[in-house]
Amino acid sequence: MSLYTSMRHPHVHMRRRHGHARIEHEYIGISGRLAAWITRRLGSMWTVYACVAVTAVWMLLGSRALFGFDPYPYPFMLFLGNVAQLLLVFVILLGQQILGRTGDRRAIQTFEDAEAILHDCAQIQNHLIAQDRHLAACVVLDETEQFQLTAAAERFAAPPSMADEHISLNARLAARITERCGSMRAFYLAAAFQLGWIVLAEAGLLHFDPYPFAFLLFLSSLAQLLLMFVIMLGQQVIGRAADRRAEMTFRDAEAVLHACERLQAHLRAQDLAIRHVVEHMTACGTEEPA
Repeated sequence: MSLYTSMRHPHVHMRRRHGHARIEHEYIGISGRLAAWITRRLGSMWTVYACVAVTAVWMLLGSRALFGFDPYPYPFMLFLGNVAQLLLVFVILLGQQILGRTGDRRAIQTFEDAEAILHDCAQIQNHLIAQDRHLAACVVLDETEQFQLTAAAERFAAPPSMADEHISLNARLAARITERCGSMRAFYLAAAFQLGWIVLAEAGLLHFDPYPFAFLLFLSSLAQLLLMFVIMLGQQVIGRAADRRAEMTFRDAEAVLHACERLQAHLRAQDLAIRHVVEHMTACGTEEPA
């Protein structure tokens, strides 16, 4: 009969029931998969080389000395570049969020695993403490051995919890804008706005902005400049939760390591009591008549 009944952490039962989460098969929709695919392909030096090559060839062929379809200052190339940059901002934001979900879920699972391990270490130590009481009732230890056994039974301290840090109104606004921009809905809205502007301008309804749509390019450049700073702050704010979780996981790992050291010291201390029990049983066995 066991001297102590341990209570397993609920996360252990959940992992046993559901197994390892197949994060890569998470449903993200066609738009999400497209955004992730574009983000992966654009995140390479080959994209940089391709953009440089296309720009150089465009400038060469569009010059007045050759075909002359887009001479200096290359208004149509600037227009296409601004349109592509503004639309890619939303696509890349969404793609990064989707690609980051795997790391976030893995970090959360690691954090929960560390909490479960720490809980199990506490249960093991409680079991050893229960054995201490039983061994102490059977044998008599000297003062030094009793001190070692008592010191080994000291409980380890749980890692300190981190309070939620203060986030200002501007930070919350930046995080909200970043989350809203990281969606295909924002991409479709920006594409529809630019396309509608071009159609209206070509139809003569926007007399103040004919081709090459200078005011549209101005608005696009201004939006990209402002969104760059907003998104940088928003991503920092959104990433703080992951940073706090990583720090808590680090603290839990330190606590688990310290707990394992205490458990080893506890087992070494119990060896003293077990050795006395064995010596007592051996002595009793030799004194019995054959």
